[in-house]
Amino acid sequence: MITELKTCFDNLKARLSELNNHLTTERPRHFYPMTGAERAINSEPLHWVNDHLSDLWYMNHEQDGRTTRSRHGVILASPTTQVLIAEVNECKEAFSQISRQLRAGSDTHLKDALSTLDVHGSSFRNLLGNTNELRRIHLKQCSRNLVLLEEAPVSCRFTWYSHGRSIKRITAREAEQALLDIGEEKPHVQTQLKILGNLPAGVKLAQVQTLAPTVRANIVFLAGRRSINCSLPMFVATDNPYGELPKIKDVPLTPPEGRTRKSRGDNRISEAPVLPSLRVHTYD
Repeated sequence: MITELKTCFDNLKARLSELNNHLTTERPRHFYPMTGAERAINSEPLHWVNDHLSDLWYMNHEQDGRTTRSRHGVILASPTTQVLIAEVNECKEAFSQISRQLRAGSDTHLKDALSTLDVHGSSFRNLLGNTNELRRIHLKQCSRNLVLLEEAPVSCRFTWYSHGRSIKRITAREAEQALLDIGEEKPHVQTQLKILGNLPAGVKLAQVQTLAPTVRANIVFLAGRRSINCSLPMFVATDNPYGELPKIKDVPLTPPEGRTRKSRGDNRISEAPVLPSLRVHTYD
C-alpha cells in the first residue's frame, strides 16, 4: 500500500505540473490578490497561483496540522483547463483513499508511508529562505479539491469567516473513554474524570473545535446563489479564457480582529469547557 501511495502522489504532482504549465502558457483572465512580500519576489499573479495550487507541504515545524495555506481568487477555465482540473481532483481522491486506509491501520503506518514520499518543498518556501525547515506532506493540502464552477457567476463577494466552530454531540460514556485513552493515571485526567462523574444524569455534552479563519465566497448566479469556503482560487468554466470575470468585491488578506457579528441569541454552549483536554462543553 505504501507503493500505491507513492504512485498516487507522483501522479498528483505530475497532473499539477501539467496544469501549471498550461496556465502559464494560456494565461487566462484571473483575479488573485498578493501580499507585499510576494509582489517583491515576483509580481506575476499566475506564478503564485501555480505555486499555491502545487503546494502539498507544511511550511515549517510549528504549523498547526489543522491549518492550511489558503488564498482566494477567480480564474477562467478553458475546456483544456477543465479536463486538467478533473484529472487533478481524481488524483487527489485516489491519494486520500489510500491515506485513509493506511490511517485506519495505524497512524504509524501512515507516517511511515508519508516519509517515503518526495519531500522537496514549494518555490514559495525556497524563495522566502525556508529551505532548511522540516518538510512534511500536508494531507489536507494534498486532498482539497479544486473548485470548478460550471456556470459563470454574475458577481462574487469575498468575506472573512473568522469565528466558525465545529460542534459535535458526545455522550458521557464516549467522553469517559476518550479521557481514559489519554491516560487514566495522569492527574489532569483524574480531575476531569471526577468532574464528568459529578455532572447531572442525562447532561448533554458537545465537543467544540474553533475553526481557523477562512475566506468565504458569496456567489450570485443568474438563477440563484451559492456560498463556499475558498482555501484555493476558484475556476469558472468557459469557452473563452480571456473573457470577462464576474464582478468581484475583495477583502484584506488578513482576517479582522475581534468579532464582526453579534453572537447568536440561541447559543446554548457553555462558555468554558468542562473537560478541557477534550474541548467538551455542556449545553446550558
